Amino acid sequence: MCDYIQREYCCGHFRWIASKWCRCYTVTHKRCQPNVSEFEYRANDLCGECKPKPIPAWESMIKRTKSAV
Repeated sequence: MCDYIQREYCCGHFRWIASKWCRCYTVTHKRCQPNVSEFEYRANDLCGECKPKPIPAWESMIKRTKSAV
């Protein structure tokens, strides 16, 4: 079985991150039954889905025209 870390974020979402792949996975690349060997609670972090998306600096340099509809 592959070892996983279960990570819970303050937004309430969970993620499972592989900490160690088993021999079977390294050969076949087929996921086996997960074994949660560690648990982390990130009280001050949001998951990737809930984090605000940064606006690139170059976005303000683009001059957009209003389309005629």
